[in-house]
Amino acid sequence: MSNRPTTTEHTDPDGGPDSAADWVLRLQDDQAGESDWLAFDSWLARSPGNGIAYDRALALWHELDQAAPALKRRLGGVTLITWRMSAAAGALAAGLMIGWVLIAERPSAIAETYQTATGEQKNITLADGSRIDLAAASRMTVSLDQDTRRVSMERGEAIFDVAPDSARPFVIAAGDRAVRVVGTEFDVRRRDGAFSVTVRRGVVEVAPAGSAEGATVRLVAGDRVDHREGSADQRASKVSADEVFGWRSGRLVYRERPLSEVVADLNAQYARPVTLADPKAAALPFSGVLTLDDEETVVHRLTLLTSLWSTSSQTGYVLRSRETTGQ
Repeated sequence: MSNRPTTTEHTDPDGGPDSAADWVLRLQDDQAGESDWLAFDSWLARSPGNGIAYDRALALWHELDQAAPALKRRLGGVTLITWRMSAAAGALAAGLMIGWVLIAERPSAIAETYQTATGEQKNITLADGSRIDLAAASRMTVSLDQDTRRVSMERGEAIFDVAPDSARPFVIAAGDRAVRVVGTEFDVRRRDGAFSVTVRRGVVEVAPAGSAEGATVRLVAGDRVDHREGSADQRASKVSADEVFGWRSGRLVYRERPLSEVVADLNAQYARPVTLADPKAAALPFSGVLTLDDEETVVHRLTLLTSLWSTSSQTGYVLRSRETTGQ
């Protein structure tokens, strides 16, 4: 039976902690869908205090979730701290009272590194049920513990389908940006200093990491944010997530993307490097679909779709603007 509260059980959506408690319970339900995440995003946008209240309610829910298994195993034989949690209204408060919180040592997380070679893809299923499709020439380290699920994205691109777990946020560190979710599907790309996140389902939060500058943004389905590492700027746009996810089936789909991004993606797929001879070529916008068959054909197709001229050698391909070659 689902614990999901009905609409009549929700308090005023502009309220504080009481509504936050409702949202914690609503989003951790297995039946939560895109409409729930969109409504949640709308509620967060109504007041800065809503996000703070939600974080507090989520932390409290986490404490309850973490205490339950240990209490079942060890109740009666250890030192306990007595305390009581009462959320004022909504389904979270209905009969929910905790008498004991166990003080116990939590096991340290085991980190595991995943990587792919040029032209290789890898499908990964984590212990929590989350799935990752790792693109070519990518490397990441995953650490799961009782508090948080963490990923360090060193380079490359991956599609994450995160298993819902309101007690353990899923956090991805990628350069000077951090991506935080509870349960959703999204793409993270980090190549040559360019970072992007595209959301297919759910809500994703992208924030500066450490001392980096910039604003925190929340993305919902169809949103994309682009950022150049080392700068405070980031650009949000609406995209087709299915197109962004196309690399998983051997297609690279672009809509007004700089050629520097296209070249970085090709270099992750093929052993012979593709380089851009001049900054003007790197900044050219490109729209089109590149099917990943043999490299020579792909490069030739790219030149047909752009104002580029290519030269090849045993060491790779060089792309130049036709204007600079006099063609």
